[in-house]
Amino acid sequence: MTDLNTELWSVLGQSFDITLPDMVSREKIIAAIAVRMEQLIAGNPDQLFSMLYRLDISEKRIKEAMASNEAIAHQLAILIYERQLEKIAARQRFKSRKPDDDLAW
Repeated sequence: MTDLNTELWSVLGQSFDITLPDMVSREKIIAAIAVRMEQLIAGNPDQLFSMLYRLDISEKRIKEAMASNEAIAHQLAILIYERQLEKIAARQRFKSRKPDDDLAW
């Protein structure tokens, strides 16, 4: 499993209070997130929208997902999965190197 996948599993598991086995497919991860989305839609939509805001998912994409004819929870789960991948990839790309001696304190 790549470092990206390992970090993704960890972040998603912690963020959505779900347990993911070590080796799991994209579809299974999205399905697990979708189950959590269904729970939040039914029981605590304010928490759901707060979570989507914290994840920095665009309002436009959320509205598109909610307007689609497909399962809303599944569409939101895809958005969350993709956004988390983007964030992790960006973190890995911009991982700080050892600071230059001139900048070190």
